[in-house]
Amino acid sequence: MTRLALALLALLVGCAAPQEVPPLATARMVSDFGTYRLERVGLLPPVGASLTEQQQDHVQAACQAEFSAACALEVVRLEAPDLEAVPALEPHRRGSYSAEAVLALARRYRLDGLLIPTVTDLQVHPPQRLGLSVDLVSAETGQALWSSAVRLDAAQAATRESIETWARAHQGDVSDHTWEVTLLSPRRFARFAAFHLASLL
Repeated sequence: MTRLALALLALLVGCAAPQEVPPLATARMVSDFGTYRLERVGLLPPVGASLTEQQQDHVQAACQAEFSAACALEVVRLEAPDLEAVPALEPHRRGSYSAEAVLALARRYRLDGLLIPTVTDLQVHPPQRLGLSVDLVSAETGQALWSSAVRLDAAQAATRESIETWARAHQGDVSDHTWEVTLLSPRRFARFAAFHLASLL
């Protein structure tokens, strides 16, 4: 093969579109979703069994970054002190979100809705596991307009393959081996989970 042919081949490979990340999350949306105005949404601290403050921070930061990037939303991160004077949402006990609590937060922070993350499974040592779901709740009605969930297990080939593709496409200069940092980093693993959720909204 001539030098010119080799150079053209290298150029074509360099211009190839990034590989699409295989989807791992599921989502559902209300039929009239398009009728709601959603520009500024509040992001609550994630709830879930045995979450440390650092783990909460990783998940909340990941959700803020990915939903802001993917959905053209202004995502306002709310911290525990922001919620002190607001009645508890308690969706798991009540079966729905307290309209009073949602409206109180919406008025206080001028929000169109709330993003409410829940950690359903967590293992931070290798092989990492993370189950994460997010509800988008309307500030008008207190009802969930959109919900998505993902369960990641780094021991599974499908998860590892998706992580490698995602790292190469979205994490800058990633070599054949450095993408594996995501398998070891709880912060990056949370970002990977949030990417899957946000990509469905």
